[in-house]
Amino acid sequence: MPTRNRTVLVVGAGVAGSAFAHWAARHGFTPTVVDREPRLSSRLSRVEIGFGGIAALGRMGLLDRLADEIAPPPAVEFRFRDDGDPVRVPAPSAEHTLVVRRDPLLRELRDLTSADAEFLFGDSVVGLEQTPDGVDVEFEHAEPRRFDLVVGADGLRSTVRELAFEGTAADHIHDLGVTVAVFTVPDFTGQTALSSILVKPGRGAMLTDIPGEDALEAVLLRRRTHKEGETAPETPEDLARAFAEDGWEVPRILEAMAGADVEIASTRQVRLDTWSRGRVVLLGNAAFCSDPMSGMDTVLALKGAMSLAGELARVDGDHRAGYFAYEAAMRPHVEHAQWMGEYSVDGVAPSGGSSGLRMTRVAVWAGAITSRMVAFLTGGSAPGEIGPEFPFDRYLPAGERDTV
Repeated sequence: MPTRNRTVLVVGAGVAGSAFAHWAARHGFTPTVVDREPRLSSRLSRVEIGFGGIAALGRMGLLDRLADEIAPPPAVEFRFRDDGDPVRVPAPSAEHTLVVRRDPLLRELRDLTSADAEFLFGDSVVGLEQTPDGVDVEFEHAEPRRFDLVVGADGLRSTVRELAFEGTAADHIHDLGVTVAVFTVPDFTGQTALSSILVKPGRGAMLTDIPGEDALEAVLLRRRTHKEGETAPETPEDLARAFAEDGWEVPRILEAMAGADVEIASTRQVRLDTWSRGRVVLLGNAAFCSDPMSGMDTVLALKGAMSLAGELARVDGDHRAGYFAYEAAMRPHVEHAQWMGEYSVDGVAPSGGSSGLRMTRVAVWAGAITSRMVAFLTGGSAPGEIGPEFPFDRYLPAGERDTV
């Protein structure tokens, strides 16, 4: 049990924050988790979790709890013409990748952690003042409190990052130049364990089945000719016009989009020179969002939570040494994921017009995208795989490690 810096405020009860609170409690810290939103999302969003994430879930005891929610990973079919035959990319091994809806995952994470952490739902942080002995935290509703450490796990538009770090969101967020729309549509294809993609110059349309649901996740990606913020955000009507001439299942996707709850955003990454300022540290998308198209944000959140708690425990709560070791351990994984995020976006909405489309088609046929996607989705943590290794046993509580 650490002898210093035991009280930790975790801002954000998503995957990163909830997972960190679990590991912090197992290492003897006293976590408090605050989140404005007490309810889970009503969206039927799905998450693919590669080998590194599976290994983290296993060490948390969550695989058995999620057994009824887990589905096999999808194969991928690329189409480069409206009426052309698809190029099929085999699915990764079920041993190396699983699919689960985000809400059951988050529900089980919170349930697992609730006995060992205090949760403050319906509140948020509005002020942070660091002192030599702690962080004085001002809440929107609750009375001010002092904590030894603060972990900002509050997402892409992190309030903690805004309060504790220099610069603005524009300084920290890197725009990949693509607008992405995500929404749920009726299952009009009957496909199972399959992602179908129509690739066009500068745009792409995807359909993927959602485990346990009679619905599909639809994704539309479109390259912009302007930088984010230079014009008004794109609307569903803008995207409908951009995809209006496309065939395959696009007309039905657009028809369903007209009545759907559509989430539209830019493809973005968070890039920071350092993830800590004094006693405050960032985790998950607040620190190193790789972009949803990378498929790695959840894996990074799970690995980062385990690493941050484990490194702090190994140095008996010394935040300077613990934060430094956490960042050194996680940087290679983040750089790998962010590179793949850019690669994945370009594979679905290729830049360079018709020539870019031809290059993507050749890469798919040659198997380049296949090998890179499989190696990436498996997390680079199993023997013989591409990518940085992750020392899971290092971050277990001392009595649970195979080796110290």
